[in-house]
Amino acid sequence: MSGLEGNVARAETVQSAGERTGDRFRNLGILEDVGHRRVPSLAQDTYHERTGAGGRTDLEVVTHALELGMNVVLKGQPGVGKSFLVKYVCAQTNRPLYRITLSETTYREDLLGTLHLVSTDGGETETAWIDGPLTRAARAGGVLLLDEINAAAANTVAALNAVMEQRQTRTLTIPQTGEQIDPHPEFRVVATANPGYQGTYELNDAFEDRFRHVKLEYLPESVEVDLVFERTALDEGKRPEIERLVAFANRLRGAYEDGELSTPITTREIVRIARFMEGEFMSVREATRSELVARVDEYDESFVRTLIDKQL
Repeated sequence: MSGLEGNVARAETVQSAGERTGDRFRNLGILEDVGHRRVPSLAQDTYHERTGAGGRTDLEVVTHALELGMNVVLKGQPGVGKSFLVKYVCAQTNRPLYRITLSETTYREDLLGTLHLVSTDGGETETAWIDGPLTRAARAGGVLLLDEINAAAANTVAALNAVMEQRQTRTLTIPQTGEQIDPHPEFRVVATANPGYQGTYELNDAFEDRFRHVKLEYLPESVEVDLVFERTALDEGKRPEIERLVAFANRLRGAYEDGELSTPITTREIVRIARFMEGEFMSVREATRSELVARVDEYDESFVRTLIDKQL
């Protein structure tokens, strides 16, 4: 343990990210694989890119922004793949990922860390500092993923202001110990936001200005249909049913955006429905009803049942 100001020890050593290799993934430099345990391992290693303004894909824009040293906020409805995009980039570039889901009960200490009483090798008790995800990521040169950034109170996200400045001026101070950290050159912050989601806050302009904003839409229907077959063992003969299922999902998404439905349907849920269609275990209608009716708000149940019966 290394000593900090005020005779407070640090209870852990944070492993740094690897050096740059000279190779690139899209527009972002790849780091050396040093066996860092925080580099994500993905069950599926493909990401379906969506082309946006300027003819560039979402993945190209995000990796370019990170290469330029920018922080990024990904905006979009639940289930469009915001968090997966970040995990995918980190996995492909050997970047450690530190993730925290924010809410109104998240405090600055949840990001920075806390003081704890720990036992020494000599059997004595001492006060030790334990890093939070923000502090670990800043030390290691990792990516800090802040899920649902607009669900956190303003005084919580204020802890990020100084560390999200330009690389030449950014700092991170631990008030409890007085330690001042110069963040690792590879350190980045990526946030996700669900616009207009119940229980969220408006981010102030000064804080939003620290991010490069990227909006993600749902996948095109044909791509989402292909994705279902990639992630399930369904026979191609089920394609017409999956096409109906994806069209139905987009009808529910439209209802959510119009305020008719309190929760949308995600790609993950579509895949789960399809998994229950494998081996003829359930029909598309039965699998959809089984997945969604149990999950939606009681006020949405009649609406969802009616749509299932009409469209599936």
